[in-house]
Amino acid sequence: MFISTMRFVGDLDDEFYDDERQRDVWNEASAVGFQLFYWVSLIACCILPWVAGVTGSWITLGILIVFVTISAVVVSYARARGLDLYTSQSLLTPRVVTATGLYLIAALSAIATLFVKLADAGSSIFIGMAIGTCVGGGCGVYGILRKRRLNHEGDARAEAAELLELEKEG
Repeated sequence: MFISTMRFVGDLDDEFYDDERQRDVWNEASAVGFQLFYWVSLIACCILPWVAGVTGSWITLGILIVFVTISAVVVSYARARGLDLYTSQSLLTPRVVTATGLYLIAALSAIATLFVKLADAGSSIFIGMAIGTCVGGGCGVYGILRKRRLNHEGDARAEAAELLELEKEG
């Protein structure tokens, strides 16, 4: 269901994709477009809370939610097609670290701006938001790291079993 829905969203059954060169060039162009959205969104989200105050902070949070949703769909689609990005690449590249840093700056700037402005009005909900953001972010990082570790352990077990089988045959 997910794959067919995403194929519809991406219009992947269009005859345009019948030509392999067109497909490859379009896939590269789409990747460039996704990455452009990725970086422009993060930079804009870092600036908005400081330039536009409370309004910019709400916009930042909205953009970050869209950002995370689109990123999750991309990763889920790749995983559904048999590619697990968390096991095939390192998360400690300068690009990933920079993007994570920008994301955190944007999120914390927006939350801090909203907290300061609305804390004056006696709104304790933002204290809960700040705590929830920290706990949720920490759980997300833990989950990703745990998944990577489990995948690596599974790969190591499979490799060991394959070597053992080869030794039995040889």
